[in-house]
Amino acid sequence: MQRVDIAFSTDPDDMAWHGLIETRLMLLARAAGFDELEIFGLQLALVEAVNNIIEHAYDLQPDQPVAISGECSATELLYQLRDHGRPMPLPLPSGEPAATDAAGGRGWQIIRASFPGVAYARHDGVNLLTLRRPLPAPD
Repeated sequence: MQRVDIAFSTDPDDMAWHGLIETRLMLLARAAGFDELEIFGLQLALVEAVNNIIEHAYDLQPDQPVAISGECSATELLYQLRDHGRPMPLPLPSGEPAATDAAGGRGWQIIRASFPGVAYARHDGVNLLTLRRPLPAPD
């Protein structure tokens, strides 16, 4: 099993963490055999999930911790995002298309399109969002 961990502090004016997702976490997806279009979708979904943490869990406050771990097993790609912000409202959004006049809700479409397995838990003040994707079938 391969594993990659990244951690950073939020800064609503600095998007350097995008580069960490692209250069570190997407290595697992490439090694697992996902094509470039699939990797782009996975990356976009992770960016959206982190944006949600920064905007909703931390209310755009700087210097708040975010940690992401990625693992690739023989059957799936898994990413876990951890933060200490406000709990997510339940139930989690389904990923169904948002109304055309809705102010938000499209991010969950992006997340669920790339990760069919989504779970959320909160333990001891820590939010844990788990994103799972089966590995592509071998050629």
